[in-house]
Amino acid sequence: MRSKSFGSAKLACLTLVALGACVIPIPTFSPSYAQTVAGRAIGEDASKFVADQQVASSKPAAEYTTLQLPSPNGIDVTATYQNGSKKIVQIEATRQLSLPGASGQFGKFEFGKTSLSEIRSLFGSKGLLFTGIAPVTATPDGGVTIVSSYEVQGTSIIASFASKISASSLRELKQRFGEDMYAHLDGVALLESTVVADIAYLIGTRGNELVYDVGYAPIVWKNPISTAVKPRQISVARISPSQLPVHRIYNGPINAPYFTDASARNFQTRISEGMAGGPTFAGEYAVIQVGCGTGCSIAYTASVRTGEVSRIPIDDDAAQYLDLKYQIDSRLLVAQSAKGAASKCHMQFLTMDEGEWISLLEHDVGPTETCYNSIAQNLRN
Repeated sequence: MRSKSFGSAKLACLTLVALGACVIPIPTFSPSYAQTVAGRAIGEDASKFVADQQVASSKPAAEYTTLQLPSPNGIDVTATYQNGSKKIVQIEATRQLSLPGASGQFGKFEFGKTSLSEIRSLFGSKGLLFTGIAPVTATPDGGVTIVSSYEVQGTSIIASFASKISASSLRELKQRFGEDMYAHLDGVALLESTVVADIAYLIGTRGNELVYDVGYAPIVWKNPISTAVKPRQISVARISPSQLPVHRIYNGPINAPYFTDASARNFQTRISEGMAGGPTFAGEYAVIQVGCGTGCSIAYTASVRTGEVSRIPIDDDAAQYLDLKYQIDSRLLVAQSAKGAASKCHMQFLTMDEGEWISLLEHDVGPTETCYNSIAQNLRN
């Protein structure tokens, strides 16, 4: 039988033959504040965030309050603190869907790029589970999220890494491997969020028993590599479609639209008509721009190869005076729209990489009326 020692106490494991794991009470350790996520640490006083007006939004509950904090490029950050002590008990960093490659907030991990197999290989096991919480959950867009959690050595912290498999990746695995698809999930599940939390907080919300994978050991925390979050500096004048070429133009049958974005279903007929004309962007995508009122429009891309429809990540959900510039043999898309609150005309340079949007550059062109000009006109000025 496996046993684990915490201080002077030794607690025997109850072997779970089917899982090759054991159930033991949660250990306690002395606090440590060396672990940071987006520059924040468990145990830090949250009062100064409010005092310094660093909070984007707040969601108070009976015992805890969750803050939406200003975040580094490419990620969203929330912090939960205990209302009485004001001490932070959980920090979560989640990648922004349009920006894969941002720091995963642990060592060299990258959101949208580091795979679940890489995480488990580095740590030597699948981690631990809270017995009352499912480690695999379905996502609203038809994908799946898998959570791997580990105690941080010498601390009272548990670190969790949530990896997501998109709906399209699940379909491709099913087509390639059939019923054996589950053996290949680790390689396509990509890091979506990183969470660090105080064990006492997790006991109160999830219970006090854990299941440990065979070969499990606590991890040594590695703060993120600072160079991983440096934004790329790209000049508007140097971005051209030829720099982001596609090497194959799809000319096969046009598949029916598959809606991963709920709002796109409202424009099913318009999107189907747009797809019928064949690809116009990045080798396999039709670009569909639909009106939503005076001067207002929403834009989508639809793969005529797979049928997957997604919204183009323009700053405003319903953009004013939206203009798009793209071509079939390039992965570069330029979007120009008016930002109402800022009274500015804003330009975004985006690229599509394996079905994911990446933001290359954002540029304020001028006041709102500048958006009356086309993208080509504004780039010449």
